[in-house]
Amino acid sequence: MFSIFNIFKNKKNNQAPAKGHYVVIKPKAYEAAKVNRLTWSWNTYKYTADQIIYKFLKVLVARSCNEYMNDPHAVKFLSLLENNVIGDKGISLQAQAKDQNGELDQKANEAHEKAWKEWQKAKYCDVKQQQNFIGLCKLAIKTCAREGECLIRIVKGRNAGAWGFALQLIDPRRLDIDKNDVSIQPNGNFIRFGIEFNSYGKPLKYYIKRYDDDLLNQTYGEPYDVIPADEIIHLFLPQFIDQKRGIPWFAPVLMHMNMLNGFEVAAVEHARAGACQMGFITNSDPEAYDEDENNEDIDIEASPASFQQLPAGYDVKKFDPNYPNGEFDVFNKAILRDIAAGLCTGYAELTGDLTSVNFSSLRHGVIETREVWKGLQEWFKSLVTERVHEEWLKYSLLASKIKCGNGYLKPERIDKYKEVTWTMRRWMWVDPVKDVNSATISVQNGFRSRSDVIREQGRDPDEVWEEIQKENDTLRAKGILVKDEVINDVGNNSEEQTDK
Repeated sequence: MFSIFNIFKNKKNNQAPAKGHYVVIKPKAYEAAKVNRLTWSWNTYKYTADQIIYKFLKVLVARSCNEYMNDPHAVKFLSLLENNVIGDKGISLQAQAKDQNGELDQKANEAHEKAWKEWQKAKYCDVKQQQNFIGLCKLAIKTCAREGECLIRIVKGRNAGAWGFALQLIDPRRLDIDKNDVSIQPNGNFIRFGIEFNSYGKPLKYYIKRYDDDLLNQTYGEPYDVIPADEIIHLFLPQFIDQKRGIPWFAPVLMHMNMLNGFEVAAVEHARAGACQMGFITNSDPEAYDEDENNEDIDIEASPASFQQLPAGYDVKKFDPNYPNGEFDVFNKAILRDIAAGLCTGYAELTGDLTSVNFSSLRHGVIETREVWKGLQEWFKSLVTERVHEEWLKYSLLASKIKCGNGYLKPERIDKYKEVTWTMRRWMWVDPVKDVNSATISVQNGFRSRSDVIREQGRDPDEVWEEIQKENDTLRAKGILVKDEVINDVGNNSEEQTDK
Protein backbone atom coordinates (compact mmCIF):
# COMPACT_ATOMS: atom_id res chain seq x y z
CA MET A 1 0.00 0.00 0.00
CA PHE A 2 1.35 3.33 -0.94
CA SER A 3 2.09 5.60 1.93
CA ILE A 4 3.73 8.94 2.20
CA PHE A 5 5.75 7.59 5.05
CA ASN A 6 7.35 4.95 2.77
CA ILE A 7 8.92 7.68 0.70
CA PHE A 8 10.85 9.04 3.66
CA LYS A 9 11.69 5.51 4.81
CA ASN A 10 13.27 4.56 1.45
CA LYS A 11 15.23 7.78 1.36
CA LYS A 12 16.64 7.02 4.80
CA ASN A 13 17.70 3.51 3.81
CA ASN A 14 19.31 4.68 0.55
CA GLN A 15 21.54 7.23 2.20
CA ALA A 16 25.26 6.82 1.44
CA PRO A 17 27.39 5.72 4.37
CA ALA A 18 29.24 8.35 6.30
CA LYS A 19 32.64 9.20 4.99
CA GLY A 20 35.59 7.91 6.98
CA HIS A 21 38.77 5.81 6.86
CA TYR A 22 38.32 2.07 6.43
CA VAL A 23 41.12 -0.50 6.84
CA VAL A 24 40.52 -3.72 4.96
CA ILE A 25 42.62 -6.53 6.47
CA LYS A 26 43.37 -9.38 4.14
CA PRO A 27 44.71 -12.19 6.31
CA LYS A 28 47.98 -13.88 5.43
CA ALA A 29 48.06 -17.33 6.95
CA TYR A 30 51.33 -19.23 6.61
CA GLU A 31 52.79 -18.00 3.36
CA ALA A 32 55.16 -20.98 3.43
CA ALA A 33 52.18 -23.30 2.93
CA LYS A 34 51.32 -21.85 -0.48
CA VAL A 35 52.24 -23.71 -3.66
CA ASN A 36 53.19 -21.33 -6.44
CA ARG A 37 55.97 -20.74 -8.93
CA LEU A 38 58.38 -19.93 -6.10
CA THR A 39 57.57 -22.99 -4.01
CA TRP A 40 56.61 -25.65 -6.57
CA SER A 41 59.78 -27.69 -5.88
CA TRP A 42 59.39 -27.45 -2.10
CA ASN A 43 58.43 -30.72 -0.46
CA THR A 44 54.86 -30.80 0.91
CA TYR A 45 54.90 -34.28 2.46
CA LYS A 46 56.10 -35.09 5.97
CA TYR A 47 57.93 -38.38 6.12
CA THR A 48 57.50 -40.56 9.17
CA ALA A 49 60.56 -41.54 11.17
CA ASP A 50 60.46 -45.07 9.75
CA GLN A 51 60.17 -43.75 6.18
CA ILE A 52 63.20 -41.50 6.70
CA ILE A 53 65.29 -44.40 7.97
CA TYR A 54 64.12 -46.77 5.23
CA LYS A 55 64.59 -44.34 2.33
CA PHE A 56 67.67 -42.33 3.28
CA LEU A 57 69.77 -43.97 6.02
CA LYS A 58 72.03 -46.17 3.87
CA VAL A 59 72.98 -43.34 1.51
CA LEU A 60 73.46 -40.82 4.31
CA VAL A 61 75.77 -43.17 6.22
CA ALA A 62 77.83 -43.94 3.11
CA ARG A 63 78.24 -40.28 2.18
CA SER A 64 78.93 -39.24 5.76
CA CYS A 65 81.75 -41.79 6.02
CA ASN A 66 83.09 -40.63 2.66
CA GLU A 67 83.22 -37.00 3.85
CA TYR A 68 85.05 -38.10 6.99
CA MET A 69 87.68 -39.79 4.81
CA ASN A 70 88.11 -36.78 2.52
CA ASP A 71 87.03 -33.59 4.30
CA PRO A 72 89.38 -32.10 6.94
CA HIS A 73 86.50 -30.18 8.51
CA ALA A 74 84.65 -33.44 9.20
CA VAL A 75 87.77 -34.79 10.88
CA LYS A 76 88.12 -31.58 12.91
CA PHE A 77 84.52 -31.72 14.11
CA LEU A 78 84.86 -35.31 15.35
CA SER A 79 88.12 -34.35 17.05
CA LEU A 80 86.36 -31.46 18.80
CA LEU A 81 83.55 -33.81 19.76
CA GLU A 82 85.68 -36.48 21.41
CA ASN A 83 88.03 -34.00 23.09
CA ASN A 84 85.27 -31.81 24.54
CA VAL A 85 82.59 -34.36 25.41
CA ILE A 86 84.86 -37.15 26.68
CA GLY A 87 88.17 -35.37 27.23
CA ASP A 88 91.56 -36.78 28.14
CA LYS A 89 90.40 -37.97 31.57
CA GLY A 90 86.97 -39.18 30.59
CA ILE A 91 83.94 -38.96 32.86
CA SER A 92 85.31 -39.49 36.36
CA LEU A 93 83.55 -41.31 39.19
CA GLN A 94 83.16 -39.90 42.71
CA ALA A 95 81.70 -42.48 45.09
CA GLN A 96 79.35 -40.98 47.68
CA ALA A 97 78.40 -43.97 49.86
CA LYS A 98 77.42 -42.94 53.40
CA ASP A 99 77.23 -44.68 56.76
CA GLN A 100 74.08 -44.85 58.83
CA ASN A 101 75.11 -41.65 60.62
CA GLY A 102 75.17 -39.77 57.31
CA GLU A 103 78.96 -39.50 57.10
CA LEU A 104 80.81 -40.51 53.94
CA ASP A 105 82.23 -44.03 54.10
CA GLN A 106 85.76 -43.10 53.07
CA LYS A 107 87.16 -46.63 52.93
CA ALA A 108 84.30 -48.00 50.85
CA ASN A 109 84.38 -44.99 48.52
CA GLU A 110 88.12 -45.26 47.99
CA ALA A 111 87.80 -48.99 47.27
CA HIS A 112 84.94 -48.33 44.85
CA GLU A 113 86.82 -45.63 42.94
CA LYS A 114 90.04 -47.66 42.86
CA ALA A 115 88.30 -50.75 41.45
CA TRP A 116 86.43 -48.68 38.81
CA LYS A 117 89.69 -47.04 37.73
CA GLU A 118 91.43 -50.41 37.55
CA TRP A 119 88.67 -51.94 35.43
CA GLN A 120 88.97 -49.12 32.86
CA LYS A 121 92.30 -50.52 31.67
CA ALA A 122 92.29 -52.07 28.20
CA LYS A 123 92.98 -55.60 29.46
CA TYR A 124 89.74 -55.56 31.47
CA CYS A 125 87.14 -53.30 29.85
CA ASP A 126 87.62 -54.19 26.15
CA VAL A 127 86.85 -57.72 24.96
CA LYS A 128 89.57 -57.19 22.32
CA GLN A 129 91.95 -55.76 24.95
CA GLN A 130 92.88 -52.93 22.58
CA GLN A 131 91.49 -49.74 24.14
CA ASN A 132 90.86 -48.46 27.62
CA PHE A 133 87.44 -47.19 28.67
CA ILE A 134 88.17 -43.60 27.64
CA GLY A 135 89.24 -44.79 24.20
CA LEU A 136 86.08 -46.86 23.83
CA CYS A 137 83.94 -43.87 24.79
CA LYS A 138 85.70 -41.64 22.26
CA LEU A 139 85.29 -44.18 19.48
CA ALA A 140 81.64 -44.70 20.41
CA ILE A 141 80.70 -41.02 20.22
CA LYS A 142 82.70 -40.54 16.98
CA THR A 143 80.88 -43.49 15.42
CA CYS A 144 77.56 -42.12 16.64
CA ALA A 145 78.20 -38.74 15.01
CA ARG A 146 79.65 -40.11 11.77
CA GLU A 147 77.19 -43.00 11.23
CA GLY A 148 74.28 -41.86 13.36
CA GLU A 149 74.49 -44.60 15.97
CA CYS A 150 76.76 -46.97 17.84
CA LEU A 151 76.10 -50.35 19.43
CA ILE A 152 77.83 -51.26 22.68
CA ARG A 153 77.42 -54.80 23.95
CA ILE A 154 77.87 -55.68 27.62
CA VAL A 155 79.69 -59.01 27.85
CA LYS A 156 79.83 -61.03 31.08
CA GLY A 157 81.44 -64.30 32.08
CA ARG A 158 84.35 -66.23 30.65
CA ASN A 159 84.35 -64.47 27.30
CA ALA A 160 84.72 -61.11 29.03
CA GLY A 161 88.36 -61.49 30.03
CA ALA A 162 90.06 -61.46 33.42
CA TRP A 163 87.47 -59.27 35.17
CA GLY A 164 84.53 -61.17 33.76
CA PHE A 165 82.87 -57.94 32.62
CA ALA A 166 83.79 -56.14 29.39
CA LEU A 167 82.40 -54.10 26.50
CA GLN A 168 82.25 -54.79 22.78
CA LEU A 169 81.71 -52.08 20.16
CA ILE A 170 79.60 -53.40 17.27
CA ASP A 171 79.67 -51.85 13.79
CA PRO A 172 76.15 -50.38 13.34
CA ARG A 173 75.94 -51.63 9.75
CA ARG A 174 75.75 -55.15 11.18
CA LEU A 175 72.33 -54.26 12.56
CA ASP A 176 70.30 -55.40 9.56
CA ILE A 177 68.24 -52.46 8.33
CA ASP A 178 66.50 -54.72 5.80
CA LYS A 179 65.11 -57.12 8.40
CA ASN A 180 61.52 -55.98 8.81
CA ASP A 181 58.49 -58.01 9.82
CA VAL A 182 55.42 -56.12 8.63
CA SER A 183 53.08 -58.48 10.47
CA ILE A 184 52.48 -57.85 14.15
CA GLN A 185 52.81 -60.91 16.36
CA PRO A 186 49.96 -61.98 18.67
CA ASN A 187 51.78 -60.49 21.66
CA GLY A 188 52.08 -57.15 19.85
CA ASN A 189 55.78 -57.46 19.04
CA PHE A 190 57.15 -56.33 15.67
CA ILE A 191 60.53 -56.06 13.93
CA ARG A 192 61.81 -52.86 12.34
CA PHE A 193 65.29 -52.33 10.90
CA GLY A 194 66.80 -55.33 12.68
CA ILE A 195 65.29 -54.61 16.11
CA GLU A 196 62.37 -56.40 17.74
CA PHE A 197 60.05 -54.13 19.74
CA ASN A 198 57.10 -54.71 22.00
CA SER A 199 53.77 -52.99 21.45
CA TYR A 200 55.03 -49.88 23.28
CA GLY A 201 58.15 -49.56 21.13
CA LYS A 202 60.61 -50.86 23.73
CA PRO A 203 63.53 -52.79 22.16
CA LEU A 204 63.60 -56.49 23.03
CA LYS A 205 66.13 -58.09 20.67
CA TYR A 206 68.80 -57.00 18.20
CA TYR A 207 69.45 -59.00 15.02
CA ILE A 208 73.18 -58.65 14.29
CA LYS A 209 74.57 -59.87 10.97
CA ARG A 210 77.67 -62.03 11.08
CA TYR A 211 80.98 -61.33 9.38
CA ASP A 212 82.16 -63.22 6.33
CA ASP A 213 85.95 -63.31 6.64
CA ASP A 214 86.34 -64.13 2.94
CA LEU A 215 84.81 -60.77 2.03
CA LEU A 216 86.97 -58.48 4.18
CA ASN A 217 84.46 -58.06 6.98
CA GLN A 218 81.48 -57.80 4.65
CA THR A 219 78.33 -58.96 6.40
CA TYR A 220 75.58 -61.29 5.37
CA GLY A 221 72.09 -62.01 6.70
CA GLU A 222 70.75 -65.09 8.38
CA PRO A 223 71.63 -66.77 10.61
CA TYR A 224 71.78 -63.74 12.89
CA ASP A 225 73.35 -63.27 16.27
CA VAL A 226 70.20 -62.46 18.24
CA ILE A 227 71.23 -60.40 21.28
CA PRO A 228 68.80 -59.47 24.09
CA ALA A 229 68.25 -55.73 24.45
CA ASP A 230 69.43 -55.73 28.07
CA GLU A 231 72.94 -56.52 26.76
CA ILE A 232 72.94 -53.69 24.20
CA ILE A 233 73.42 -49.96 24.59
CA HIS A 234 72.00 -48.45 21.40
CA LEU A 235 73.55 -45.01 21.35
CA PHE A 236 71.93 -42.41 19.08
CA LEU A 237 70.32 -38.97 19.28
CA PRO A 238 66.64 -39.20 18.26
CA GLN A 239 65.42 -36.31 16.11
CA PHE A 240 61.86 -37.55 15.60
CA ILE A 241 59.23 -39.29 17.70
CA ASP A 242 59.28 -43.10 17.24
CA GLN A 243 62.71 -42.94 15.62
CA LYS A 244 64.30 -46.40 15.80
CA ARG A 245 67.73 -45.88 14.21
CA GLY A 246 70.18 -43.02 14.31
CA ILE A 247 70.84 -40.48 11.54
CA PRO A 248 74.38 -39.17 10.89
CA TRP A 249 75.00 -35.77 12.46
CA PHE A 250 76.55 -34.62 9.19
CA ALA A 251 73.25 -35.15 7.31
CA PRO A 252 72.16 -31.46 7.24
CA VAL A 253 75.53 -30.26 5.94
CA LEU A 254 76.61 -33.06 3.60
CA MET A 255 75.57 -31.10 0.51
CA HIS A 256 77.47 -28.04 1.70
CA MET A 257 80.59 -30.09 2.41
CA ASN A 258 80.46 -31.86 -0.95
CA MET A 259 79.90 -28.62 -2.88
CA LEU A 260 82.72 -26.90 -1.00
CA ASN A 261 85.08 -29.77 -1.76
CA GLY A 262 84.18 -29.55 -5.46
CA PHE A 263 84.67 -25.79 -5.45
CA GLU A 264 88.08 -26.10 -3.80
CA VAL A 265 89.20 -28.76 -6.28
CA ALA A 266 88.14 -26.57 -9.21
CA ALA A 267 89.88 -23.56 -7.63
CA VAL A 268 93.12 -25.51 -7.23
CA GLU A 269 92.97 -26.66 -10.85
CA HIS A 270 92.42 -23.09 -12.05
CA ALA A 271 95.25 -21.87 -9.84
CA ARG A 272 97.59 -24.49 -11.29
CA ALA A 273 96.61 -23.45 -14.79
CA GLY A 274 97.30 -19.83 -13.90
CA ALA A 275 100.69 -20.71 -12.46
CA CYS A 276 101.76 -22.39 -15.70
CA GLN A 277 101.99 -19.03 -17.57
CA MET A 278 100.64 -20.43 -20.82
CA GLY A 279 100.18 -18.51 -24.06
CA PHE A 280 99.14 -18.86 -27.71
CA ILE A 281 100.97 -17.85 -30.91
CA THR A 282 98.64 -16.21 -33.42
CA ASN A 283 99.04 -15.13 -37.03
CA SER A 284 97.19 -12.13 -38.44
CA ASP A 285 97.57 -13.39 -42.01
CA PRO A 286 94.49 -15.54 -42.86
CA GLU A 287 96.38 -17.23 -45.74
CA ALA A 288 99.28 -18.30 -43.57
CA TYR A 289 97.61 -21.60 -42.71
CA ASP A 290 97.12 -24.14 -45.47
CA GLU A 291 95.24 -27.34 -44.73
CA ASP A 292 97.09 -29.20 -47.46
CA GLU A 293 100.51 -28.34 -46.09
CA ASN A 294 102.07 -29.84 -42.99
CA ASN A 295 102.07 -26.81 -40.70
CA GLU A 296 104.51 -27.23 -37.87
CA ASP A 297 103.83 -25.76 -34.44
CA ILE A 298 106.09 -22.96 -33.29
CA ASP A 299 107.53 -23.57 -29.81
CA ILE A 300 109.28 -20.95 -27.73
CA GLU A 301 111.71 -21.97 -25.01
CA ALA A 302 111.55 -19.40 -22.24
CA SER A 303 114.65 -18.58 -20.22
CA PRO A 304 115.62 -15.59 -18.04
CA ALA A 305 116.82 -12.40 -19.78
CA SER A 306 116.24 -13.80 -23.28
CA PHE A 307 114.20 -12.51 -26.22
CA GLN A 308 112.90 -14.64 -29.06
CA GLN A 309 112.22 -13.44 -32.61
CA LEU A 310 108.95 -14.59 -34.13
CA PRO A 311 108.36 -15.03 -37.89
CA ALA A 312 106.69 -12.18 -39.68
CA GLY A 313 102.98 -11.87 -38.97
CA TYR A 314 103.06 -13.90 -35.72
CA ASP A 315 102.16 -12.59 -32.29
CA VAL A 316 101.99 -14.01 -28.76
CA LYS A 317 98.75 -13.88 -26.75
CA LYS A 318 99.21 -14.57 -23.07
CA PHE A 319 96.71 -16.85 -21.30
CA ASP A 320 96.20 -15.63 -17.72
CA PRO A 321 93.12 -16.98 -15.87
CA ASN A 322 93.87 -14.65 -12.93
CA TYR A 323 92.80 -17.16 -10.31
CA PRO A 324 92.28 -17.50 -7.42
CA ASN A 325 90.73 -14.14 -6.75
CA GLY A 326 88.97 -12.45 -3.85
CA GLU A 327 85.69 -14.30 -4.40
CA PHE A 328 87.21 -17.59 -3.27
CA ASP A 329 87.71 -16.53 0.33
CA VAL A 330 84.25 -14.96 0.64
CA PHE A 331 82.46 -18.01 -0.75
CA ASN A 332 84.59 -20.38 1.31
CA LYS A 333 83.78 -18.59 4.56
CA ALA A 334 80.06 -18.40 3.78
CA ILE A 335 79.83 -22.16 3.23
CA LEU A 336 81.94 -22.96 6.28
CA ARG A 337 79.71 -20.78 8.47
CA ASP A 338 76.71 -22.78 7.30
CA ILE A 339 78.54 -26.02 8.05
CA ALA A 340 79.51 -24.82 11.52
CA ALA A 341 75.91 -23.77 12.23
CA GLY A 342 74.58 -27.14 11.07
CA LEU A 343 77.01 -28.95 13.38
CA CYS A 344 76.18 -26.64 16.32
CA THR A 345 79.78 -25.55 16.77
CA GLY A 346 81.62 -22.28 16.39
CA TYR A 347 83.07 -21.18 13.06
CA ALA A 348 86.39 -20.22 14.66
CA GLU A 349 86.65 -23.58 16.44
CA LEU A 350 85.81 -25.60 13.34
CA THR A 351 88.10 -23.75 10.94
CA GLY A 352 90.76 -22.25 13.19
CA ASP A 353 90.17 -18.91 11.43
CA LEU A 354 90.57 -16.12 13.99
CA THR A 355 91.18 -13.29 11.54
CA SER A 356 87.82 -11.54 11.98
CA VAL A 357 87.07 -12.14 15.66
CA ASN A 358 87.61 -10.00 18.71
CA PHE A 359 87.66 -10.96 22.37
CA SER A 360 83.96 -10.33 22.99
CA SER A 361 82.70 -12.25 19.97
CA LEU A 362 85.13 -15.09 20.63
CA ARG A 363 84.06 -15.33 24.27
CA HIS A 364 80.38 -15.38 23.33
CA GLY A 365 80.93 -18.08 20.73
CA VAL A 366 83.06 -20.23 23.01
CA ILE A 367 80.55 -20.06 25.87
CA GLU A 368 77.66 -20.96 23.57
CA THR A 369 79.53 -23.91 22.08
CA ARG A 370 80.53 -25.16 25.53
CA GLU A 371 76.86 -25.36 26.47
CA VAL A 372 76.41 -27.73 23.52
CA TRP A 373 79.29 -29.86 24.78
CA LYS A 374 77.78 -29.93 28.27
CA GLY A 375 74.46 -31.12 26.91
CA LEU A 376 76.17 -33.91 24.99
CA GLN A 377 78.13 -34.86 28.10
CA GLU A 378 74.92 -35.31 30.08
CA TRP A 379 73.41 -37.32 27.24
CA PHE A 380 76.44 -39.62 26.98
CA LYS A 381 76.71 -39.98 30.74
CA SER A 382 73.07 -41.02 31.17
CA LEU A 383 73.06 -43.49 28.26
CA VAL A 384 76.53 -45.02 28.51
CA THR A 385 78.54 -44.23 31.62
CA GLU A 386 75.78 -44.66 34.18
CA ARG A 387 74.42 -47.78 32.48
CA VAL A 388 77.87 -49.40 32.27
CA HIS A 389 78.71 -48.49 35.84
CA GLU A 390 75.44 -49.87 37.16
CA GLU A 391 75.96 -53.21 35.42
CA TRP A 392 79.66 -53.26 36.37
CA LEU A 393 78.91 -52.56 40.04
CA LYS A 394 76.29 -55.30 40.20
CA TYR A 395 78.62 -57.88 38.65
CA SER A 396 81.73 -56.79 40.58
CA LEU A 397 79.98 -56.98 43.94
CA LEU A 398 78.61 -60.45 43.22
CA ALA A 399 82.00 -61.63 41.93
CA SER A 400 83.90 -60.08 44.89
CA LYS A 401 86.01 -57.86 42.66
CA ILE A 402 86.01 -54.71 44.83
CA LYS A 403 88.53 -55.23 47.61
CA CYS A 404 88.21 -53.11 50.76
CA GLY A 405 90.78 -53.65 53.50
CA ASN A 406 91.01 -57.36 54.23
CA GLY A 407 87.66 -58.15 52.63
CA TYR A 408 85.36 -57.12 49.79
CA LEU A 409 82.40 -54.82 49.45
CA LYS A 410 79.19 -56.75 50.07
CA PRO A 411 76.57 -57.11 47.30
CA GLU A 412 73.63 -56.69 49.71
CA ARG A 413 74.71 -53.07 50.19
CA ILE A 414 74.51 -52.24 46.49
CA ASP A 415 71.96 -49.48 47.04
CA LYS A 416 74.48 -47.76 49.29
CA TYR A 417 77.27 -48.03 46.72
CA LYS A 418 75.07 -46.76 43.88
CA GLU A 419 75.31 -43.25 45.33
CA VAL A 420 77.85 -41.64 43.03
CA THR A 421 78.48 -38.35 41.26
CA TRP A 422 80.29 -37.77 37.98
CA THR A 423 82.87 -35.16 37.05
CA MET A 424 83.12 -34.31 33.36
CA ARG A 425 85.59 -32.39 31.29
CA ARG A 426 85.58 -28.64 31.88
CA TRP A 427 87.52 -25.83 30.25
CA MET A 428 89.87 -23.03 31.15
CA TRP A 429 88.23 -19.67 31.72
CA VAL A 430 88.09 -17.39 28.71
CA ASP A 431 89.05 -14.36 30.82
CA PRO A 432 90.76 -15.94 33.89
CA VAL A 433 91.05 -12.79 36.02
CA LYS A 434 87.46 -11.68 35.62
CA ASP A 435 86.04 -15.19 35.91
CA VAL A 436 88.08 -16.01 39.03
CA ASN A 437 87.00 -12.73 40.65
CA SER A 438 83.39 -13.49 39.77
CA ALA A 439 83.66 -16.97 41.32
CA THR A 440 85.30 -15.50 44.42
CA ILE A 441 82.51 -12.96 44.91
CA SER A 442 79.88 -15.68 44.42
CA VAL A 443 81.53 -17.86 47.08
CA GLN A 444 81.91 -14.97 49.53
CA ASN A 445 78.24 -14.06 49.19
CA GLY A 446 77.07 -17.64 49.53
CA PHE A 447 75.75 -17.95 45.97
CA ARG A 448 78.08 -20.87 45.22
CA SER A 449 80.26 -23.32 47.06
CA ARG A 450 83.96 -23.86 46.57
CA SER A 451 83.19 -27.43 45.57
CA ASP A 452 80.97 -26.13 42.77
CA VAL A 453 83.77 -23.91 41.48
CA ILE A 454 86.23 -26.81 41.55
CA ARG A 455 83.82 -29.14 39.78
CA GLU A 456 83.34 -26.46 37.13
CA GLN A 457 87.03 -26.89 36.36
CA GLY A 458 86.55 -30.64 35.97
CA ARG A 459 88.24 -31.68 39.23
CA ASP A 460 87.15 -33.63 42.29
CA PRO A 461 86.83 -31.30 45.32
CA ASP A 462 87.92 -34.04 47.76
CA GLU A 463 91.08 -34.61 45.75
CA VAL A 464 91.80 -30.87 45.75
CA TRP A 465 91.36 -30.61 49.55
CA GLU A 466 93.58 -33.63 50.08
CA GLU A 467 96.22 -32.27 47.72
CA ILE A 468 96.27 -28.89 49.50
CA GLN A 469 96.50 -30.56 52.89
CA LYS A 470 99.41 -32.76 51.82
CA GLU A 471 101.19 -29.78 50.29
CA ASN A 472 100.82 -27.71 53.47
CA ASP A 473 102.04 -30.62 55.62
CA THR A 474 105.08 -31.09 53.36
CA LEU A 475 105.96 -27.37 53.45
CA ARG A 476 105.62 -27.26 57.26
CA ALA A 477 107.82 -30.32 57.63
CA LYS A 478 110.50 -28.62 55.55
CA GLY A 479 110.23 -25.43 57.60
CA ILE A 480 108.87 -23.36 54.74
CA LEU A 481 105.61 -22.64 56.57
CA VAL A 482 105.17 -21.81 60.23
CA LYS A 483 102.80 -23.82 62.37
CA ASP A 484 99.59 -21.80 61.86
CA GLU A 485 100.31 -20.57 58.30
CA VAL A 486 98.42 -21.87 55.29
CA ILE A 487 98.79 -21.33 51.58
CA ASN A 488 96.14 -19.16 49.95
CA ASP A 489 94.13 -18.52 53.14
CA VAL A 490 90.47 -18.85 52.12
CA GLY A 491 89.05 -16.45 54.67
CA ASN A 492 88.20 -15.91 58.30
CA ASN A 493 85.84 -18.90 58.51
CA SER A 494 87.94 -21.54 60.26
CA GLU A 495 85.73 -24.34 58.91
CA GLU A 496 86.72 -23.43 55.37
CA GLN A 497 90.46 -23.15 55.99
CA THR A 498 92.76 -25.88 54.80
CA ASP A 499 94.54 -26.11 58.11
CA LYS A 500 92.05 -27.12 60.83
